[in-house]
Amino acid sequence: MYRNPDPKPGRWVLPIVVLGMVAFTWFFVQRFTSDEIPEDTPPSSTTTTAADATTVVATTAASGDGAVAEPTTTTTTLLSAELQTYLDNLTQDQATLAELVVDMDRTNADWDNRSESGATYSETEAAMEELEARALVFSQTVDLRTPPASVTGLSEAHQFAQQSSLQIAAAASEVLQGLRAPDTGELRRTALLKFRAEAEGFDLAADDIRNIILQGTS
Repeated sequence: MYRNPDPKPGRWVLPIVVLGMVAFTWFFVQRFTSDEIPEDTPPSSTTTTAADATTVVATTAASGDGAVAEPTTTTTTLLSAELQTYLDNLTQDQATLAELVVDMDRTNADWDNRSESGATYSETEAAMEELEARALVFSQTVDLRTPPASVTGLSEAHQFAQQSSLQIAAAASEVLQGLRAPDTGELRRTALLKFRAEAEGFDLAADDIRNIILQGTS
């Protein structure tokens, strides 16, 4: 009968497996360490220039039913140089008149309360003479304004402003005359009310002029 020279043939299997595992481990470690490990790379960043960051945003409004309405467009009307100069002069005239009204009210208030303000007749008279002269210059300045003929209806509206400026000058003169009157101040106070009313009329005429120009150039 044949006899196996190695009565325990399986005893070589385990050493062979262990040897294979060691060899595989050595090979893997050598391969891993031989590869170049890249240094840490910082997160990429993007530099945005002003041109890149330019974004056009359309503002829309939601309607009552949830739908988005069309973007609102604002139209700017460019005026001619002649019209712009005319409007600038009108604004300056209104500013001049506003200062005149403030000074007129203050002068009359000081005179009415002269026991407290200490205003004298001579000082008040001199102040009102100056106001009369300023009102006259104001009316003459407005009268020299020439409305551009390019806008329909502007000339007529300008005439109302001119008439108001003339009435303002006349009322300022009446205030001075009322101060000099022998009454107890009724004429002066009545003229002062007229002066204020005419000043308001000029401002209303100025508003009408602006509306006419806006409608005529839109």
